[in-house]
Amino acid sequence: MKLAYFPGCKINFYLKDYDTSFKSLMEKLGVDLVQLPFNCCGYPARSTSFEVSVFSSIRNFALARKYDLDIITPCKCCFGQLKYASYQWHENKELKQKMDCLLADENLFWDGKTKIKHLLSFLYDDIGVLEIKKKINHKLPEKKIVTQYGCHALRPFTITGFDNPHAPQIFEELINITGFKTVEWSKSTECCGNPIYETNKNLSLKILNSKLNAALESGADHICTACTHCQIQYTDLSFQNECQKHHITPVLFTQILGAALGIKKEKLGEDRLPIFDLRVS
Repeated sequence: MKLAYFPGCKINFYLKDYDTSFKSLMEKLGVDLVQLPFNCCGYPARSTSFEVSVFSSIRNFALARKYDLDIITPCKCCFGQLKYASYQWHENKELKQKMDCLLADENLFWDGKTKIKHLLSFLYDDIGVLEIKKKINHKLPEKKIVTQYGCHALRPFTITGFDNPHAPQIFEELINITGFKTVEWSKSTECCGNPIYETNKNLSLKILNSKLNAALESGADHICTACTHCQIQYTDLSFQNECQKHHITPVLFTQILGAALGIKKEKLGEDRLPIFDLRVS
């Protein structure tokens, strides 16, 4: 299976471990990732220029279509934006015509058929939990862990179609097959605060503390993320003290599943971001 890899703008600069572990996980599962000259997903421009925002996404779709590939991303913000732009392109004829003309200027074309997949929905829907479970060959410690879903994948459901926005379950199902034990908490679907970090750091910190307190109350040892922005929020130097104070460790899902599948530690990026000893002898 071949898919176009869309890392987004931040992973290669702020979360190299996510890039490393994601690629290693896809290789282990037999997915051939193709690197294309993608531009930004367009989300940062949405508040200033709707059309620029949409065109940024549509151009990425057109690039993938040129090679007859669907797109996969580990970033829920990028996933949500690409879904949003695709919806707008399909529903707004005037906008579609304008986007098509802009694409034509670059000798590009999009027929609307390219799909965007997020890591979690791809694992759950395309590969399947039972199939992944068959491949797990390393038992992980029964640590308690809570899931950070990420806003952009869940809402609006009519556009993203990711999972039940009020009671999502696919993340928990994927984690539980590794040996880790997910526990319920009150803020799994709430924003991590990262989108407003640059404009209102104080509020961003309050949101973070609220989530950490809720995670602590649940008895969790770790918060698991599958979103670039969420992981940055929990590991950014500005907020590391808060996580340490609450004795909560953030961990990437790609590293957890990768460890359960027997992927070597250095291929999961743990040498740059020490977390804990994932494997049980």
